[in-house]
Amino acid sequence: MNILFWPFIDDNPAFWTPDHRNWRIMGEKRVESGLSGVHGPSLLAGSVAARKVALQAIRPALTGRDWSLGRGAAGRLSHAILVTTGRGHLVGPEPRLEVSGPALVWVPPRAAERLHLEAGASGWLLAIADDLLASTISGNVESAVLATIAGRLLAVPVGSPEALADLAHAFAAIERELAGATRGAWTAVTAHVALVMVGLWRASGIEAAAGRSGGPAASILQRFRHLVELHFREHWRIPRYAEALAVSPDRLHAICLRELGRAPLALVHERVAREAMLLLERSMLTVEQVSAHLGFKDPAHFNRFFKANAGMPPGAFRRETARAAANRTPPPARHSYADWP
Repeated sequence: MNILFWPFIDDNPAFWTPDHRNWRIMGEKRVESGLSGVHGPSLLAGSVAARKVALQAIRPALTGRDWSLGRGAAGRLSHAILVTTGRGHLVGPEPRLEVSGPALVWVPPRAAERLHLEAGASGWLLAIADDLLASTISGNVESAVLATIAGRLLAVPVGSPEALADLAHAFAAIERELAGATRGAWTAVTAHVALVMVGLWRASGIEAAAGRSGGPAASILQRFRHLVELHFREHWRIPRYAEALAVSPDRLHAICLRELGRAPLALVHERVAREAMLLLERSMLTVEQVSAHLGFKDPAHFNRFFKANAGMPPGAFRRETARAAANRTPPPARHSYADWP
């Protein structure tokens, strides 16, 4: 099987319930809507993180099966599929993407409608909410590459028994963490998701392909994102980013506006605001501690910054997030990390 990748396809937030399974008949095929593999009460405490990830082990069956790759209660969903044996295909991309095991597939939101596996196929299917994916990517020195992976539809052959064993271990470890719901489960799950993405990175050659297809502007944007990930807590000014990239601030501004429709400062502010949202949603830090962690010397300044970017003060955002989790309603729409190249 050749290595294939498609450009990122953007998506509006869509929601589903990962612990709900719904079978329906489509001709001779069964279609599974949603995943039933969420074990245990939570990745953290309460109901917020229980909706961030769902995993299902796919056992061999006598007939072909289909899985819907669509909606989730936690918002946008990406899917990682490890096909250990057998064949299948993704329905949605054109031309149709054929998969032959052993293979690893990454599906960003709305990049495919369904996964079909033929009789006898086996593997794993993992659905990942945007917040958990953002936590996996953020703060990593290789975040620019992982962000590129996250935004592409990829099908990669697994070239060795050792690589297949490593990937199968990562999926099985996620299953164990979800079943146990013990301390540090969020960190453990994001670490294993990162290992899956690294496996895609190593096998796909996507970094070199992106550089060839995007030209100098794409390279500058990737390097800019990398620098933002390393220094957004230090509140670097845009001229300092431009100096590190060996371009003028005006050129960086023009590239960001042309390619992403947003100024460099807006992109940096979105990154800081996104980190603040994640900390308010999934940590026990106080608002003042979140402010200090993100490099704000004055909590009042942080409150004004957060309200300007999120539409409400940080305390109100934390309460709204907890209420939405309790009622299983969609969280506020946010920019995705895949908005960057």
